[in-house]
Amino acid sequence: MNRGMMVSISVGTLLSALLAGCGASSAPPSTQSQATGNTDPGSNKPVTVTFWYGIGGQLSQQIQQMVQQFNRTHPGIHVVATYQGSYSGGGAEQQKLLAALKAGDPPDIAQIEVHSMPLFASSGKLADITSLMNQSASDRPTNFLQGMLASTQFHGHSYGLPFNRSVPVFYYNKALFASAGISSPPATWGQLTQDAAKLTRGSGDNKVYGFEPLVDWWPWEYEVMSSGGTILSSDGQSATFGQANAVGILEAESKLVQSGDAMVESGPNYWDLMISDFAHGKVAMDIDSIGSAGEIASEINHKFQWGTAILPTYQGHKLEVPPGGGDIAMMSGIPEQQQKAAWTFMQWWTSPAQDATWSMMTGYLPTQTATVNLASYQAFLKKNPQYQVALSELKYQVSPPASPDYLTVVQDVQQGLQAIFDEGKPVSSTMQQVAGQVDHDLQSMGN
Repeated sequence: MNRGMMVSISVGTLLSALLAGCGASSAPPSTQSQATGNTDPGSNKPVTVTFWYGIGGQLSQQIQQMVQQFNRTHPGIHVVATYQGSYSGGGAEQQKLLAALKAGDPPDIAQIEVHSMPLFASSGKLADITSLMNQSASDRPTNFLQGMLASTQFHGHSYGLPFNRSVPVFYYNKALFASAGISSPPATWGQLTQDAAKLTRGSGDNKVYGFEPLVDWWPWEYEVMSSGGTILSSDGQSATFGQANAVGILEAESKLVQSGDAMVESGPNYWDLMISDFAHGKVAMDIDSIGSAGEIASEINHKFQWGTAILPTYQGHKLEVPPGGGDIAMMSGIPEQQQKAAWTFMQWWTSPAQDATWSMMTGYLPTQTATVNLASYQAFLKKNPQYQVALSELKYQVSPPASPDYLTVVQDVQQGLQAIFDEGKPVSSTMQQVAGQVDHDLQSMGN
């Protein structure tokens, strides 16, 4: 998913400048953009497509491998993929993309964090690819798995294709469960609380904690929605996440930390530290992205058995799971040759063969039904059953508010979560205060 999803208030400032003088919709690119290897007439040089993305480390290397494969098999197109820093809400890639759009010098295609799509789509700077998808053999809307296109759409139009998609899932250490006499992962938060106490043992540097909450606004979306609450009002004009029916799971996590049955990590590397805690047996349970599964498997390296499970429910409320990860979008107004070449690359990336390769390499979700049905992918699931859970969770997926101002909302939320878990502030009053701040921010932005 999105490591360290901290947002910057300058997002709103940049967007205001970006929106100045432009409409809120973009004309679709040419419906002739279905080529498989387009070159400039009269020239043997391939058409260059610039692609900005924002996932680093091993994932960046894997993107580069796949781009090289595309370039080898499509001699009329040359994709130049460049890592631009984190793609997460307000991260460096997003800031650079907003600035490049404002300056009129953007890349041809870019990775867009799923919560950020309304921000970019509302600017009019993304190409409307609705007609291209409807005419595509590989990327018709009906080809995609349930819920996969929710984040790519804005006001009934499509502005991207799923790229690196994830959902949060429950991770647990089977060896620690066995030693504590627990036979299965908890299905409810009541069971999780009991299990955390049984799994916690030792002291000092040798202490093993039953659970570790991820102090991040992405799993917080699940916590609010699955506690029976909502994040914003139906008109998007006010915060509702401070209400009593929205803080139940958050209260449960806070109590586990206070009782000593859970630990939390803080600082800029909190997400990586949580992964390390689980992989080294320091915690028995946590909630993390399925996109972390590949890294977790590599770090554990068969030292112990581990599994994933569907997220626990809370007091009989319906499970609601937020989408995570990113989509890939084409910028509006780029030359027709770049449009055709960029669309060829986007279709190639999301076709079942590449979709399966990317999913099996990284742990990110496959995006198409045909991918899941491939014999190679079925064999992968049989060998790695941890990944099946994420597919099972898709039916519970619910999109967060589709507001261009949403990143400002979660910036305030992130600060509130840090106050609760890093400073020990009370849950209910803190989230009420954060909701008040969100209301103020939304009003100041003209909502």
